[in-house]
Amino acid sequence: MRAWRTTTGLAAAAVLATALAAQAPAEVARKGGLLVTFNGSISPRKLPRTGTAPVGVQMGGKIRTVDRSEPPILDRIVLDINRHGTLQRRGLPRCKLRKLKSISSAGARRACKSALIGRGSVTSRVSLPGQGAFASKGTLLAFNGNYKGKPAVFAHVSSGAPLPLTYVIVFQVKHRKGTFGTSLVGTLPPIASSYGYISAFNLSLRRTYRAHGKRRSYAAASCPAPKGFPGANFPLAKARYEFKDGRRISSVLVRQCKVRR
Repeated sequence: MRAWRTTTGLAAAAVLATALAAQAPAEVARKGGLLVTFNGSISPRKLPRTGTAPVGVQMGGKIRTVDRSEPPILDRIVLDINRHGTLQRRGLPRCKLRKLKSISSAGARRACKSALIGRGSVTSRVSLPGQGAFASKGTLLAFNGNYKGKPAVFAHVSSGAPLPLTYVIVFQVKHRKGTFGTSLVGTLPPIASSYGYISAFNLSLRRTYRAHGKRRSYAAASCPAPKGFPGANFPLAKARYEFKDGRRISSVLVRQCKVRR
């Protein structure tokens, strides 16, 4: 039998990760009049040189234009994580995608509480004919799941007034070779019948649980400092934004870790 427990500190960890990200400089990339920012953090920053320790990972970004016109619609976002960090889900309960369709954040939490692995927010801008443009900020809840037989993160987004929106961004978890060993590949669904687009997002992943008699962590990492060095600067994460008009913009975050003694 799978043994599990929900981490009571999940919300506090997400707030801490967001606060750390706010203190760290964001990377800015530009293509023509299109600007994107990417920020992120890992906590704690003191990590073992060998082996791994539980961590929280936060990533977020914003999309805008130089002249404040509407940017192209974001079609796909790829979040790459350094190979010294891993996402482990052995023994962690899974949520079924169908349970998250057309329900509120409270309903999603009730349906898949045991599979909750993170939280965050998404800001959408909607331009309805004859009504002008307005922003809608939604709560994001991230759940462990499977999509087409492969590991996935289901990001359930739900917002309230002025226009209630509910949708799920499916991030397929893929493993790669090279500097970035894990990729979260997210395809965005139409928002407000394609009258809306995502202008900002924030995602924090942290979850500890017990399974098969052991304490485990969904996210774990080590510090890639060479022997004899107390710490290192390293590329923590990379974001690639892919837009419907064909433009692609990438940004890499470099962060610092210290060796835990």
